[in-house]
Amino acid sequence: MTKPFLGLNFCCTGLGSLHRQQLERQIGALGGVLHVDLMSLVNYLIVGGRKTEKYKYSVRYRHDIAFVSPAAITDLHGRWVAGDDADLDINDHLLPVFSNFTVCVARVEPPSPENMSRLFAERFRTPPAQALPPVMPKDTFSAENLIETMQKLGADVSATLTSDCSVFVGTDTAGKRFKMARQWQVPVVHPLWVYDSCLRGAALHLDDYELTDQFNLYSSTLFTWKNLYLARLRPSSDKAAKLAPEKRDRALLRKSLAVWTSIMSSTHQPAKQVRESAWEDSLEGATRQETSPLKLLNTDSLAPPSLARQSTLFEGFTFWPVGLSVPEQKLLRKVVELHLGAVALAAEDSRVTHVLLLVRDGPQAHLMLSMLPNVMKRKINRKEVAVVTDWFVERSVFYNEVRQDAWCRPMDGIVPLLSRFRVCVSGFTGVELLHIEKLIGLLHLEYCDVFNAKRDLLIVNVNLFKKSLQANSPQLFEYKHQEILACPIHKHGADSRSVAAMLAKNKVNAAKKWQIPVVSVAYLWEMVEILGGQPNLQLPDIFDRAWCIYAPKSSLRSSLMDSIKAQKEIEQDTNENQEKDSETQDEDRVQLPSPRKLKDKHKYGRLVGGGESLTEKLLKSKEHGIPESDTRNGEPDISIDDENLTQVGYGSADSEKGVDELWKKLEDINDRLPKRRRTRG
Repeated sequence: MTKPFLGLNFCCTGLGSLHRQQLERQIGALGGVLHVDLMSLVNYLIVGGRKTEKYKYSVRYRHDIAFVSPAAITDLHGRWVAGDDADLDINDHLLPVFSNFTVCVARVEPPSPENMSRLFAERFRTPPAQALPPVMPKDTFSAENLIETMQKLGADVSATLTSDCSVFVGTDTAGKRFKMARQWQVPVVHPLWVYDSCLRGAALHLDDYELTDQFNLYSSTLFTWKNLYLARLRPSSDKAAKLAPEKRDRALLRKSLAVWTSIMSSTHQPAKQVRESAWEDSLEGATRQETSPLKLLNTDSLAPPSLARQSTLFEGFTFWPVGLSVPEQKLLRKVVELHLGAVALAAEDSRVTHVLLLVRDGPQAHLMLSMLPNVMKRKINRKEVAVVTDWFVERSVFYNEVRQDAWCRPMDGIVPLLSRFRVCVSGFTGVELLHIEKLIGLLHLEYCDVFNAKRDLLIVNVNLFKKSLQANSPQLFEYKHQEILACPIHKHGADSRSVAAMLAKNKVNAAKKWQIPVVSVAYLWEMVEILGGQPNLQLPDIFDRAWCIYAPKSSLRSSLMDSIKAQKEIEQDTNENQEKDSETQDEDRVQLPSPRKLKDKHKYGRLVGGGESLTEKLLKSKEHGIPESDTRNGEPDISIDDENLTQVGYGSADSEKGVDELWKKLEDINDRLPKRRRTRG
């Protein structure tokens, strides 16, 4: 029996490690190869979720990749094992365009003839007839045609909007359903999302088709239209090119192991570093290798054993993993033993020096530790055995020294928030960038690579502007966990710091324009601490100077600031109710008369001209040196002067200039006023 996947290359995205291993075995049995990375030779992407970077990249740039569901691979494998040879072509079982989408279609109205012609004047929307897919909406602005098309392509479509809907398609921004969709955070897209997705053969990114009041061509969503249409026009020639043997211009060289060994004997090859957690299910972060902490894969083939095992980082350390799966334990053992450490086979092992938990298991850390043997618990209480997380291994390997700081301890405050806010970061690098990104995901926040007006929070590395911020707002560097603030900055060349600072400065200026709060990483850490052991999910006060760089008084849209404001109102109402209850209890008590003073105060009428004038009071307050921060409602004056950067914060040079001019005018007025004499009655 022939293997139907012979010569095919697969990659997966949005799947857990166990599911990935199962698919790897099934694809291997069918003759194919499953790759960890999305390389150029990959033909098919197995899609476990569309909100991953691999999927977005493939849709935009890889016209030669087809999309498959994990269920299709499992189904084909089961039929092949059962001896069914018919209909095993993977191209007949591709992922439907709108599979797993729950769509609401309502209020779809055609644009004006002028705008209609502009929309379809885009060349990619009018391909040759031979390049059109078999299923397309006949009328892009007909609700019936849109519903019929999406149902054929796997979507669950209705005209009723519920909070379970994954997307809302319409053209009216004033209807009730549009407002409810925004309130429920359901993406609202233009009908062209349906049309263009059908053209592409895959669901395009929803953010690129967000419905707005202004006219939009929605033309910058894809960069592979031409190659896609050319491939559809000549599929036979492409297949022939793939099947034809590769023509070589030069003869193959004979391989000699001795020659290769002699060349490599004097060459040092460090172990390859891949940016991802050693125990993270998602492999999406492997694209940015410059920020990689260390997962060593196939170390025997990447570096000679004599060179790779020179590290003594974990010498004398014995780890006891708790809550790790079998593949995760194998990977931990490989990394630890590479650095002369050991992994215990039983909790009763007397050599255990560290109990290792996963970061994501922080809320259950106390429960998991309570299930350990009594001997181990006594050692933990006596500080003879340290309790660390997988980040301890990652940070230690990344910095090539043992790091046992706040990043490495179990965090019981990793609790998913009810609202999924969008968060961007700027100025971070290395393992801190990786761990901040993962911490954002563990809190059920959405990490965004691109900063725009739709984001809810910007986290900045304050060490980029340490000189000016320490002078203007030293509270930003007085957070109780100093190791959290000690994030390195990108250093790669003479101008790298100024470039990173300029990029961060631009983001902060944009955040002020879009009324998006800007904080240090201390706010994210305080969020973890305040969520630990709390009955209600609360957020820290974003106006606290320990982390606040900029916070608007109000926001243009529903965002993080609205949630914080609502939380404050609830707390205020609770306090008022408690005060009312205490007042009611006071009224029920016996009221005793207060003692009277022996002398009544003399009452005099106020004479005309008596007392100080407003000008004199203002001048007096200035002479006594009232701090300028008191006139700004407690808002910090934060500016960034490093690298010739402009100001970032609440105050502005124009406002300070206006205050100085006001003082001068008041002084002139006071000099011109005649001195008034006081009269006694």
